Amino acid sequence: MQPNAKPGIGGLSLSRDGKTLLVAAGDGKIRFIDLWSGEIKRTLAGHTNMVYTAVLSPDEKLLASSSRDLTARIWDIASGRELHVLGGFRCSVKAVAFSPDGRLVAASGNDGMLKLWAVKTGKELKSLVHRDLPDSDMSTYALVFSRDGKQIYAGNGDGTISVWDVATGKETRNWKAHESYVFRLALTPDHRRLLSYGDTVVKVWDTTTWRELQSLSMPKTARASSSFSSAVAVSNNGKLIAASGVEFDAKQTTYLALNTVVWNAKTGERLFTLSGHEFDINGLVFTRDDDYLLTGSVDRTIKFWDMRNGQLTRTITLN
Repeated sequence: MQPNAKPGIGGLSLSRDGKTLLVAAGDGKIRFIDLWSGEIKRTLAGHTNMVYTAVLSPDEKLLASSSRDLTARIWDIASGRELHVLGGFRCSVKAVAFSPDGRLVAASGNDGMLKLWAVKTGKELKSLVHRDLPDSDMSTYALVFSRDGKQIYAGNGDGTISVWDVATGKETRNWKAHESYVFRLALTPDHRRLLSYGDTVVKVWDTTTWRELQSLSMPKTARASSSFSSAVAVSNNGKLIAASGVEFDAKQTTYLALNTVVWNAKTGERLFTLSGHEFDINGLVFTRDDDYLLTGSVDRTIKFWDMRNGQLTRTITLN
C-alpha cells in the first residue's frame, strides 16, 4: 500500500493520560487523535509505506515507528520533526519499542534481524539474528523489553520465543511456543506474565519460570480453511485479554470470520466475541480506565466496544 492510499490501520496505542490515540496507518502517516472528539490533532509524515507501529517514549517526548518501507524512525513530539531514520533492514520492520529508561530503541522485522540503537544519537549498537535458514520463516514479528530493560523478549516466525540479553547481545533462552509462528507479544502491567499470540492461540507465560500458564484459542468456523492471528492486548488492570483474528475460505479470497475475542484473564472464560469490521483488525488497545476496547482495522475504522456488555458504542473513520 502506497502513501497516497486509503489509511487502513496498522496499529493503535494510547498516551499515558489516555486522551490521545496514536494511529499507525497504511498511507505512511501517524495520526494523533483526540480520543473522545475523534479530531485529528496532528499528523507525522515521512514513511513511504504502511506504518505498523507507533509508540511513545517513557517521557512521551519522542515517538518511534516501524514501517513496510524497511525503516524504523524516531520523532520529536513537540516539533513533529523526524530525528533519526533507522535502517539496515532488507524487509518490512514489524515491531519497535523503547527501553524502559528511554535510552534505547529496538526494532525487528521480516528479515529476522533485531536491531538496537542509541536514541540520542541514532547510532546502531547491535544487530541480533535468531535464525537465518532459507527453509524457515526467519521473521522476528514482535518484541518487548523486560521491566528492567536488561532483556528483550522476541516472537519469531519459527514459532519460538527468544530471550535476549541486551548488554551482551546473546540469546539466553529460546523455546517452541507455537506450532507455526509467534506474531504478537504483550506483557501484563505487572510484567509477571508474557502473552504470545500465534496460530490463533494466545498463550500466557510466567516471566520468572517461563512455564506456560494458560492457552486461549480463538473460535473456529466449520468451513474455514485457514486462519491468521492479528493483534493481542491486555487491559491495564490485567483482568482482560483480547485478541483478533481472521478466517478464510480454501482459496483465501473470502473472509469467513473477522473477530475480536475478550477473555477473563484469571479464569480463561470467553466474555465477548466482537464482530463488525470488514477487513483485518491490526490494532487493539484498552482505554486507560478499561471501560472500552478499541479495535482498528484495514477497513479504516476504529470501533469502541463497551467492556460491560460487549456492545459497539462508537466508530471513528479515517479519511
